Amino acid sequence: METKIGIAMELPEGKLPGFYAQIVKALAGKAQLFDRDKELLIVDNEAQQQAVLAVMQDFNIETSVMKLRLLAPDAELTELFDDYGFTSRAEINYLYDKIVTAFRFAEGCEEADVDQAALQIEEHLIALYKDRGHDVYIVDGQLEELMHGIAKAYRCRIEMLP
Repeated sequence: METKIGIAMELPEGKLPGFYAQIVKALAGKAQLFDRDKELLIVDNEAQQQAVLAVMQDFNIETSVMKLRLLAPDAELTELFDDYGFTSRAEINYLYDKIVTAFRFAEGCEEADVDQAALQIEEHLIALYKDRGHDVYIVDGQLEELMHGIAKAYRCRIEMLP
């Protein structure tokens, strides 16, 4: 799962609607945005992050930076998704990296055991996608120990992913 950097702008109250357009225009000449969603700008790397932050400083705009996980377009989202991520204006799905964890079942687990464990995990599932033929499960980051316990109960092991 690819990581991106989100930069949330805290736009001052009472500014004219053209203020945001001025910011976007200034960014176009100095930084390459991967995506954006309202006041959240999304970039690929730290160099682009620094370019965006420089423009924000020129406009005296407060910002906060966060790591995001870019979901594959074919990822299956559950009803929990909106609590852990968002869909941008460009219809791209992101998760907040700090509050989620990703894992897959380890090689050598019996398929029937994996199926039973997956049924138990389903109630905690935020998203599911395939990576090189393996199902990748995404859950709340605080549930890592529980996920290991569920896997163990079904004679399986899971591998946490970065």
